[in-house]
Amino acid sequence: MQQPQQQQEPEIYDLFGIGFGPANVALAISLSESEEAQKRGLKFGFMERRPSFAWHPVLLLPGAQLQVSPLKDLATMRDPTSTFTFVNYLHKMGRLSASINREANIPSRREWSAYLTWCAERLSHLVNYGEEVVCIEPVANYGSSPSCVDHALSKAQPASTGNSVRLLRITSRRHGSDELVVRLARNITVGVGGSPSIPHQFSHIYPKQPWEQASRIVHSGTFLPSLNAIEPELAAAVEQRLGRSSPASKTNWPLRFAVIGAGQSSAEMLLHLRRTFPSAHIQMIFRASAIVPSDDSSFVNSAAFDPERTDAFWKAGEQEREAWRTEFKRTNYSVVRNDVLNELSEVMYDQKIELPALYPGSDGPAEGRVEITPNTFVETADTVKVDGLEQVRLVIKSMKTAEPATMLDFDAVFMGTGFIRRADSLNFLSPLRDHLPILDVENASKRRAALGFSDDDDTRTMAGEDEAAKEMVRERVRGITRDYRLVPYLSDSFTPKARSSSRSPSTSVSPSRQRSAASSRRNSSTSDETLANNGGEFEDSAAARPRFEPNIYSFGGNEATHGLSDSLLSICAWRAGEVTDSLLKRLPLRPAVEGEGEGEKDSALADAEAKTAGILAISGGEARRASTSVETAKAKAQAAAAKVLPASMAHLSI
Repeated sequence: MQQPQQQQEPEIYDLFGIGFGPANVALAISLSESEEAQKRGLKFGFMERRPSFAWHPVLLLPGAQLQVSPLKDLATMRDPTSTFTFVNYLHKMGRLSASINREANIPSRREWSAYLTWCAERLSHLVNYGEEVVCIEPVANYGSSPSCVDHALSKAQPASTGNSVRLLRITSRRHGSDELVVRLARNITVGVGGSPSIPHQFSHIYPKQPWEQASRIVHSGTFLPSLNAIEPELAAAVEQRLGRSSPASKTNWPLRFAVIGAGQSSAEMLLHLRRTFPSAHIQMIFRASAIVPSDDSSFVNSAAFDPERTDAFWKAGEQEREAWRTEFKRTNYSVVRNDVLNELSEVMYDQKIELPALYPGSDGPAEGRVEITPNTFVETADTVKVDGLEQVRLVIKSMKTAEPATMLDFDAVFMGTGFIRRADSLNFLSPLRDHLPILDVENASKRRAALGFSDDDDTRTMAGEDEAAKEMVRERVRGITRDYRLVPYLSDSFTPKARSSSRSPSTSVSPSRQRSAASSRRNSSTSDETLANNGGEFEDSAAARPRFEPNIYSFGGNEATHGLSDSLLSICAWRAGEVTDSLLKRLPLRPAVEGEGEGEKDSALADAEAKTAGILAISGGEARRASTSVETAKAKAQAAAAKVLPASMAHLSI
């Protein structure tokens, strides 16, 4: 990777967000409106790969409606008095009365996009547009204050297993150039959306760069730009075919399209293709028996998407969570809104009507047709040349009958097959894999065992009154906390001290478990042994144990742990408030920001020094009980103080 240019004063953020979609916009609003964040001089910013804000522009189709209540905007659920609510947007745009007078109580997707853009533009001073993240790396060595950070960032030693991680180094690339930008952050949020889920039958012919390559295999995630890119080729195909065959032919259609899937995106793509290419033959292929309407009734919405349901979902065991996900998938997966379903039904009915003859100006039957093919799956897919034209050849087979497979050629295939939303699928997080079990998919179980936690069980909802102990188990197994922070190996959740203190005082680790952990350590890799040994070495001095200090907040990929609402607009505002509280609770206290009175600064400094004195007393007591040297006690106190004091005060003598 190209080395970034050296920066004389690298920016250090308290929080830096990757991506500026609804999740991070809502967080930016919450932080901007937080009096405590302003009082403490919180420094935060974001980056976005697009040149400007855009919300699902690839599916901003004419007439498309929003799928949630407009009160589930970016602010109302957190603070109805915010100036960033949808109602205030309508007021500012002079459309509040007109909107109230509309019969429809759900705005169009076009209007919702305009609202989100209005919010984002008010926060544009916080966003670096046109930058794409390259990688995020752990950093251990930095000076005693932000101004003492190793300026030659290319020389900064990434934190290795067993070393404390103090900051995260974020490297991004500006679009249109090879320039790399480096920032440092104490905390980050990741809200980059999902990546297209491509069925394995299509993976070998799906373009590696779908935004840049014209392809006959199109995912809904790039629908409009991809369709626009191939339209010249489609027009040429129509012209060639109409030279040999009448457009009124019932067997030779000017264009043939396949739509894969039976969800909202698939239905919307089909209807858009129908309007754009009225003479095309469009075949919708899916595994289910029928296209199913989405369930947006009040009771289901309450049970699936109310903010307090996130708590209930989080506390449930894996089996119960999976049962809830299965039950409520009818709200959002492989389902279609009733208005879209009715429009598609009308298309199917209307094409059955045949007029005896056409006359000028009449609304006769369309030349193309829509065909719905349920209970069918795609066996294989390939690109071929037919009469000099590129085609996509599908072999499809019924799931209900023993009939042989059918081979069909299409001018283009459009897939509404969903998105992958997992933290471990984000390549830019790969440098953190050794530190975070949620990224360490292959080795997480082995490393948990090496640390002595092989018998953690999250399959069933845990009984008992020790909520702290249950929370530790959830965090270790799931790799994330209730407040959306990824859990590192070097954290309280994985320390033997935290493990033993979470039990009752009379409970100790059984000899068999100790033998199991020792055996696991002997059979694990060197890095696993380092993790396990570090955990044991500092059992009586947690302050001196290596730590992973930054927090990484993950949005949109936590459906399995936080519920179906995690990737939806429904929870954005509420979650932003939770993350704001979590972040402020974990940031070190600071002296008052510039511009405040000297008395306030002196008071802040005195408070910080008082906290230092308290830490010294505690650490000194621990040192005496452990019969350690004075120098060791001072080292412990310094490490503990670093967690409370701001980095700019870490040089205070102890």
